[in-house]
Amino acid sequence: MTDTDNIMRSIGQLTGSVETMHQSLTARIGDIKEDIRRLDGASNDRMNRMEESLVRQITDQGEAINKRIDGMEARVSDLEKEDKGIIREIAKFSAIGGGASAALVTAAIELMKKL
Repeated sequence: MTDTDNIMRSIGQLTGSVETMHQSLTARIGDIKEDIRRLDGASNDRMNRMEESLVRQITDQGEAINKRIDGMEARVSDLEKEDKGIIREIAKFSAIGGGASAALVTAAIELMKKL
C-alpha cells in the first residue's frame, strides 16, 4: 500500500467516525428534546392540577364564609327586631309613666288649690 492509499483509508475511517458521531449526537439531541417536551407537559399538568385545587379550596372557603356572614346577618336582624320590641315597651311604659305623673301632678295641684 502506498502512503496515498493509507491517507485515503484514514480519511474514510475518520469520515465514517464523524458521521457516526453526528448521527449519535443528533439522535441524543432528539431524545433530549423529547424529554424536555415530556417534562414540560408533566409540569403544565401539575400546575393545572394545583390551580384547580386552589380554585376549589378558595371556592369552598368562600362558600363557608358566605354561610357564616348569612348566619350573622340573620342574628343581627333578630337582635334588631328584639331591640325594636324593647324600644316599643320602653316607650309604652314611658307614656304610661308620663300619664300617671301628669295625673298625680294635676291631683296635687287640685289639692293645693283646695287647701
